[in-house]
Amino acid sequence: MTDIKISTLSATDLAGIDQWLDTIQSSWRVDLPLFPAPSKPNLMINLMLPTESTRTEYLTAIVDDRVVGVAEVSFPLKDNLHLVEFELDVHPEYRRRGVATALLRRIEELGAADGRRTYMIYAPDRMREDYPEHVAGKALLEKNGYVKGLDEVRRTADLDLVPAAELDAMLARAWEKAEGYELVQWVNHAPDDVVDGIAYLDGRLLQDAPMGTLDMEPMKVDAERIREGERRSDTRGSLRVNTVVRHIESGTVAGWTDIVVHAGVEEHAWQGITIVDPDHRGHRIGTIVKIVNHRFVRDYRPHVKYVHTWNAEENDFMISINEAIGYRVQERWVAYQKKV
Repeated sequence: MTDIKISTLSATDLAGIDQWLDTIQSSWRVDLPLFPAPSKPNLMINLMLPTESTRTEYLTAIVDDRVVGVAEVSFPLKDNLHLVEFELDVHPEYRRRGVATALLRRIEELGAADGRRTYMIYAPDRMREDYPEHVAGKALLEKNGYVKGLDEVRRTADLDLVPAAELDAMLARAWEKAEGYELVQWVNHAPDDVVDGIAYLDGRLLQDAPMGTLDMEPMKVDAERIREGERRSDTRGSLRVNTVVRHIESGTVAGWTDIVVHAGVEEHAWQGITIVDPDHRGHRIGTIVKIVNHRFVRDYRPHVKYVHTWNAEENDFMISINEAIGYRVQERWVAYQKKV
């Protein structure tokens, strides 16, 4: 067994930050060759600016004064108080030497000390022939009592390759089904007359989206929690681009989507929520908000080339929309959980 020291990364440990990034980047080059590497500015922002709704610990596994394994461990503070969510990576040169096991043990110790009972991690799984298999990580989790709870698939849209004329036609057909609705768009700060509506939809997400057997509760979302997220985006330098379709007569927010561009990263963007109120389904609102918001992102960040999204593998309806507007499969992610 390798002599492993588990420590906590701080915002002032600049050498540790560089080694953290080297560990993840080296790991992802082997395991996730098509996944965008994390940026140093974004990591430092996360270390310096904790959030109000989640406490996060950044663990390092050190061998011979070198960071060789890392884990980002999140403790929800406003709901899902039973849950610990984490990510874990080990440098390829130090695998099968007990590093991941040592990190996993420390994560579970932290969770137990905080009264948590469920641990959750997403592990990559191959779907494409040009991707590596991920046998060891899944075997480690299963050996330690983790079971599969949900399969999700990451897809990426290359905005340079999306056929504009086809999307124009698709959007026009969708609007034919959405008479009596209008667009509302903003960056980072929702207008006062829609903030309650998007809070309602945000709170519905875990009710409406397929969740498999994951031990997760719907979030308690109100206007103040939305504003908290906006303040977080402001302080972190993130751009959050939003599109809503609103029912004109009632003023109801019928559908909403957002995309995030992190500070220090111009080429990649991340699809956040996409949700349609069940009372307003059948009007192609999901198609409208997705196409329009892609274009809205390009208005504010012309250098954004890729948008990444995840969907539960069983969510055929949203997958059909995403593939129609240009998203293509990258890899599967398996949500593993352990209940104690």
